[in-house]
Amino acid sequence: MSRRLDRVYEKAPVLTFPDYARLVFMSDCHRGVGNGNDNFEQNQNLCFAALQYYYANGFTYFELGDGEELWENRSLSKIVETYGNIYWFLREFYRRNRLYMIYGNHDYAKHKPKYVRKNYASFYNDCTNRWEELFPDLKICEAYRVRIMDTEIFLLHGHQCDLLNDYLHVFTKWMVRYVWGPLEMIGLKAPAGPTESHRKAEKGEKRFLRFAKDKNIYVLCGHTHEARLGEDLYLNDGSMVHPRCITAIEIVGREICLVKWEVTVNPCGYLMIHRTVLEEKRELKPIARNGHFYG
Repeated sequence: MSRRLDRVYEKAPVLTFPDYARLVFMSDCHRGVGNGNDNFEQNQNLCFAALQYYYANGFTYFELGDGEELWENRSLSKIVETYGNIYWFLREFYRRNRLYMIYGNHDYAKHKPKYVRKNYASFYNDCTNRWEELFPDLKICEAYRVRIMDTEIFLLHGHQCDLLNDYLHVFTKWMVRYVWGPLEMIGLKAPAGPTESHRKAEKGEKRFLRFAKDKNIYVLCGHTHEARLGEDLYLNDGSMVHPRCITAIEIVGREICLVKWEVTVNPCGYLMIHRTVLEEKRELKPIARNGHFYG
């Protein structure tokens, strides 16, 4: 597994940001087509509100894989059509060079540039009633290396430490599309319970943490849907398919924090979308490699 991560790390493009940059990291949206097993549908308004906030406040948006659910759905263009409002907002980020995407295991098809050009070329805008350009020349990578002054953060989806979802992803995709997907449509839950899923996530976390310490960098990913900030070099932004909330990791200047977006009730009894800091802000550690600092 370490050699697999080494290869991904060495191939990852490097992005450099100033120490006053505002960055937000989200993943595992699993956008579908609005049917019974579309887990994103219940949180689409939370996502839209979060995008509004991050756009208005000058954030650069990173989507760390599994943006679309392409194991259960064959058509990416159909997903774009279903969530045209979400893609419209993502386009606004892209037009201002504030959008970066990584592919995961559930949207692995996006590793092919031809597939991306075909399916992300345009979308139907319901407000203007016409087809419009979406993400021309968008490059989707397996990973990025983000440098902020003397700190490096390795961004990837996180399936690279999961045998079933990496090397055996073709088999797993078949099982999800033709077995568990249809069963989910009629109300059955996934075979892996919370305890088993958590145990599996912990294994991956240990591998990523070991890699981060060896390289003396941060590793930030998704995949497990278990948000984590803590004090270590391993970070996880959670997902957008939690039952009642979505989570994200924000970096503002040199400070990093974990947040969630949820629907709450104000004192007057009105529903409102609220942003809550889950783990208090902490400063990014200056990390040196070979005795030299980035800057």
